[in-house]
Amino acid sequence: MRIDIGAALREAVAIWRRDREVVVAVAGLFFFLPNLALSLLLTAAKPQVSVDPATADDGALLAALQAQLVENAPWLAMQALAELIGIAVLLALLLDPARPTVGEALRSVFRRLPVLVAATLLVNAAKLGGLLLLVLPALYVIGRVFVVMPVLMAEPQRRFGDAMGRALALTQGHVMQLLSLSAMLYFGGQLVALLLTSTAGAVSRSGGNPVTMAMLATAIAFVGAAMSTAFALVRATVYRRLASRG
Repeated sequence: MRIDIGAALREAVAIWRRDREVVVAVAGLFFFLPNLALSLLLTAAKPQVSVDPATADDGALLAALQAQLVENAPWLAMQALAELIGIAVLLALLLDPARPTVGEALRSVFRRLPVLVAATLLVNAAKLGGLLLLVLPALYVIGRVFVVMPVLMAEPQRRFGDAMGRALALTQGHVMQLLSLSAMLYFGGQLVALLLTSTAGAVSRSGGNPVTMAMLATAIAFVGAAMSTAFALVRATVYRRLASRG
């Protein structure tokens, strides 16, 4: 039986309208502020490399990108951890049968943080492995792991391996629907973020003033926070529909 994606999206919107204050508070603390800090603190790679396809040095360009990643690895890791915690808190608030407060949800997330980090690393490794093989395996993995985090937060009695198996069982036969949903949420936000990032890069190269750069960084952080929030709410509603079928 197919998932009613439209109903899942409508439920996510209803949750947003009903619990907006709590959702905004969690998203602001764990999504928006870390994204804003990352946007403001990321430094450009030192090597100056032409990006003109006719003249670009691929080796130098790759070295510049690697240098930028290494230089900013601590900031990237901190932002990723904050986002993971925020998503888990929202899922706990929405899916935990005990109906915890924000403080209780946060304590629950910190108790399970090693498991959540391990699951995230495993999922990302599976996606990367699929991408290295071919694009199609990576897309398949994205669909199959869509509800891993909701299972971990909604069914805390399950051990790590059992929770992963449960997530895979729930998504059996729904890969294309979940992949399409992921693409809709991801690429819509990424298009806006890419335009803002490109604008920020152009302004920076032309010696733009700090106020303009701060405004662009704020806009980029807002889009990132909106994407993370939307993903969390939709994954929660999709999980509910899948879990209700057993």
